[in-house]
Amino acid sequence: LKIKDNVLYFGGRSTVELAEKYGSPIYVMDEQKIRENCRKYVNAMHQYFGENAKPFFASKACSFKKIYNIIESEGMCADVVSCGEIYTAMKSGFNMKNVCFHSNSKNDYDINFAMDCGVGCFACDNEEELEAINKFAGERGIKQEIIFRVTPGIDTHTYEAVNTGKVDSKFGFPIETGSAMSITQKALALPNINLAGFHCHVGSQLFESSVFVRSAEIMLQFIADVKSKTGFEARVLDLGGGYGVRYTENDPVIDIEDNIRQVAEFVKAKCAELSL
Repeated sequence: LKIKDNVLYFGGRSTVELAEKYGSPIYVMDEQKIRENCRKYVNAMHQYFGENAKPFFASKACSFKKIYNIIESEGMCADVVSCGEIYTAMKSGFNMKNVCFHSNSKNDYDINFAMDCGVGCFACDNEEELEAINKFAGERGIKQEIIFRVTPGIDTHTYEAVNTGKVDSKFGFPIETGSAMSITQKALALPNINLAGFHCHVGSQLFESSVFVRSAEIMLQFIADVKSKTGFEARVLDLGGGYGVRYTENDPVIDIEDNIRQVAEFVKAKCAELSL
């Protein structure tokens, strides 16, 4: 942003000229800045976790065709939470195998639509959804890849409205109560389910990595317990949530690369300790 001759410029473009051309109000985004942000995550995750690590863009933040073109060209995958987001990603030409369908309230139409669009993975949130996925996958003669959303039971001290990792959260299967273990055993016995691993979402607006480290510790111990009890070793650990956005000058500046390094170092050490 800069001001020249009393005109606000954004990304090198005069906002007055943009308003005259497109009308007002208007949303204007700096594509180069978006790409720089994508590269921070992609490069850091590949450097510290390895080339198989996949950062996901949360479509609910901003869903339109061009954004999917941008994130795909930068090597990112996409989370979606609705048929509208699935449709938009598909119409952009996005590789739907790199899409994960979240939401704790998918109905039969949503599940069928996602399968018809070739969505690669479902983040399964409850037992009814698991049964529906298995049924509709069977009707298509496919095995649908899923990850289970589990709640690690930690309080993130974030805003209550976006605190999603506690045992009594409305999302996912709690580890502490045994629910996560029992649903895993059920999924492993279903013929049309390909269980890839586990997902947790511990909150939004997180400004440092301690919460991700705490959740990773609990999740990896759970993965080790599942392996010991069932013989199944998860291929995927999805640590959900997001680093915070600076809404005010008082919010800290986050070093994304260093925070990803911290999480990666812990995860690698814990995997070695647990023989994962």
